[in-house]
Amino acid sequence: MKKYLFILSILFLSNHIISQEITQKSIIGKWKVIKVSKKIDNPNLKDIVKSFNSAIFEFKGDSNFKLTTADNSKLFSMITNMTNNSKWKLNKNNYVINIGNQSDGYNILKIIAAEVNGKVIFHLSETELDLEVQKI
Repeated sequence: MKKYLFILSILFLSNHIISQEITQKSIIGKWKVIKVSKKIDNPNLKDIVKSFNSAIFEFKGDSNFKLTTADNSKLFSMITNMTNNSKWKLNKNNYVINIGNQSDGYNILKIIAAEVNGKVIFHLSETELDLEVQKI
């Protein structure tokens, strides 16, 4: 329940900013994780948090998607394998980036993109991680 309240609060508080700043064109490129803003207390997920600390999200102009990291844990490898050969699309509300393919309904990974205090945040809804990212 907390997860949904958090997502709703992000959407309500930043919907105006997101709708003007986050567009299909502005997403294209490589995004490096600067820091994990919200950490998970679960010790079983420590390695995945470490892997996301050095992750790069690549959104290509032809809708192809690539996720890489310098610190590839076993769990992160599973995520990158799931996202291999996947595509990305921005939903009609312009704040959720859906990763996947037409066959899976773009449901492999959902990223809520928001600009908060001049910083771009990717909220990974499946992991509850908030990643501060910067375009490189």
